[in-house]
Amino acid sequence: MPKGIKKQRKADAVQIVGETPKFAIGDLSPFITKRLECYDLVPPQKEHRIVKLILDEPHQKYFLKCGTEVDGTTRALKYIPKEALMGWAYKLGKQGKDMRLESGNAAKIGTIAHFLCQCDLMGWEPDLSECDGILVRSAQTAFKAYREWWAQAGLRPIAVEKQLVSHCYRFGGTIDLIAVDKHEELTLVDFKTSSGLWPEYSYQVAAYAELWQENFRRLPIQHLLLVRIDKETGEYETKQISEWKRYWEVYVALLRLAKRVKDASAK
Repeated sequence: MPKGIKKQRKADAVQIVGETPKFAIGDLSPFITKRLECYDLVPPQKEHRIVKLILDEPHQKYFLKCGTEVDGTTRALKYIPKEALMGWAYKLGKQGKDMRLESGNAAKIGTIAHFLCQCDLMGWEPDLSECDGILVRSAQTAFKAYREWWAQAGLRPIAVEKQLVSHCYRFGGTIDLIAVDKHEELTLVDFKTSSGLWPEYSYQVAAYAELWQENFRRLPIQHLLLVRIDKETGEYETKQISEWKRYWEVYVALLRLAKRVKDASAK
């Protein structure tokens, strides 16, 4: 694990019952095995563990080596207009529904679905006894979509829910999945439970790719993939992000804008 990262999570607490999971590199080539080992990265070996998810208000923090707190990846993305979100809010208003409540429930469903995917990739048994049953059912529908996608993806997990910090650009983020294909090329995967694959997601995964590249330069990302797992239909949708560097350039501009707004607000 790269130095200088700390993570505090008040929300979405995970309690692991049992010993620390064991890992094995297996039949990967000596070339990639050596590179993984130099970063202490090894793919998870499925082994039974009971893991409990406790939902609360989201609260996740990232820190530089010096202890300075930095923003998460999605903070800078708020400066991108989100037409789909405005349309969704309008629709809820017409139906007489509370947007904050619906948004909160959607976020919790996303958290549960991500947790189920993480457990599947790590070989853990999920304990959702502290979660609302209605939300769990929606998350399980999304998980069904993930399972269908994973069965044909031809990928092997290398890192799951990897928390990283960029000391160069001063932001942090958590990558859902880094996986290797049959050609031993690395793919960065980001799961979404939204109703569509929105434009801002391209900037987000480009930022995740740069986070990875900064921390693991000898393990370059070859592919960026968005995987939408639908919480209503149980179907999946994928989108390959090509030429991600151009999205990264826009994200850097968003970071600068976010800093200027923050600095101006502090005066």
